[in-house]
Amino acid sequence: MTDGSATEETAGGQDARRVVQLFGELAAYPHCSGGEAELAAHLMRWGEEHGCTARQDGAGNVFLEKAASAGKKDAPAVVLQAHMDMVCVAAPGEEHDFAREGIDWYEENGVIRARGTSLGADNGIGLAIGLALLADPDLVHPRLQLIATTEEETTMHGAESLDPASVAGTTIINLDDEEEGAFTVSSAGMMEARFSVPAPRIRVGGDVSWQTIEVAGGRGGHSGIEADAGRANALILLGGILTELMRETGCAVASVTCGERANVIPGHAVAVIGLDGAARGTASRLIREEERLVRAEYREKDPDLRIRIFPASPQESVLLPEAALIMVNLLAALPSGVLAMDAAIPGLVATSANPALCTESAGIMSISISARSNDDGELAAVGERLRAIGRGADIPVETLGVSPAWKRRDDSPLREVMAAAYRDLFGTDPEVRALHAGLEAAQFARKIEDADIIAVGPDISDAHTHRESVTVVSIGKVYRLLATVLARLAAVAETA
Repeated sequence: MTDGSATEETAGGQDARRVVQLFGELAAYPHCSGGEAELAAHLMRWGEEHGCTARQDGAGNVFLEKAASAGKKDAPAVVLQAHMDMVCVAAPGEEHDFAREGIDWYEENGVIRARGTSLGADNGIGLAIGLALLADPDLVHPRLQLIATTEEETTMHGAESLDPASVAGTTIINLDDEEEGAFTVSSAGMMEARFSVPAPRIRVGGDVSWQTIEVAGGRGGHSGIEADAGRANALILLGGILTELMRETGCAVASVTCGERANVIPGHAVAVIGLDGAARGTASRLIREEERLVRAEYREKDPDLRIRIFPASPQESVLLPEAALIMVNLLAALPSGVLAMDAAIPGLVATSANPALCTESAGIMSISISARSNDDGELAAVGERLRAIGRGADIPVETLGVSPAWKRRDDSPLREVMAAAYRDLFGTDPEVRALHAGLEAAQFARKIEDADIIAVGPDISDAHTHRESVTVVSIGKVYRLLATVLARLAAVAETA
């Protein structure tokens, strides 16, 4: 919903208002990764109602196609591409049934946010921009195809399963970027690995002091875009704390829980431990000292980070000490954060890793880590490093998915048209950049021979967190740019 408080200037014009309205319609449907069916059905209906041909493939991808404007049918087709799914996370203490409920969003002072959850501007706003372009009666354009893919935030199954013959052209505009004024022409590949640590348990009794150790208040964020933001990884911090507590107090570990998504830097992690009553004071002193050190280290980049110890409910069992030791040693061995910077592009992260998830089920402790690299060879090397860690600890390691990097194209007619349009509209040059995040553009570039691809988008902050937001004025600027670019690409029909 919107509160209507934004002024017309702040709101970015009527084009932005139409995009925001369409975003609201999309946000009303549940659309976590793997749960896009209701939203896909809405898109199919929407396309038919707005004069598009609409179809869906076996992976759930939706294709909406609109004929060229009068006199422009000879211009090469343009493909607009966005993904349907979102990263579904709630703020600590918030309850939200993402499988059944849409997003409760609001607009205030020209910024759109959600109440207590991630917003899904990544990539709902990009998808809404694509729909608005298809519905614009005044738009001059070549033949347009909008492809809405599934599971981008997890497996990239939609883009990976795409039949190249279903893509209408080689000029492709990806709508999944997060900074207005920047054109992304290269992106990182990504992989996810999962360690399965056997977690046998033993029953405990007697006088045990049960305590909760909590690392909380971390900003978290997108594991690619914020890889070099200096934010704390709560799972790694908690692993270090448990290592020290086990050494100094001989504590038993009942549980460790962290994370919601592999591509989110975890800002919250919790462990329940059992202590001898006499060790309670030692544990408290260790936690106080650790919090002092951590708050000093992250006072600028993660100022709300905190570490607490407080009583927990009695537990019936704990991990076998040998299993707990294997788990904390694994956390200590995992690579985390920036692993390498790009040698050719100043300020670009080349390779990074993000230990993100820790859960227990059926006697197995599962620890998941995602890794990114702008070089496929380096990503493969990280994968081998993770497998070596697993072999050294005699722990099974499963690779859940690998997506390729997207390499910059030296000769790009689309880039030239878009850069000229940006200069003409806004009086400045756009930034042309590589991105340390995974984009489906990599799958399209791999599948479509001679694909000319650029990614654009509005200003989105804190994607993949409950603080996610998008500025409406930037939505308007992106829309104006794309409308201008499509008109100029359509003009090819007049000069050919």
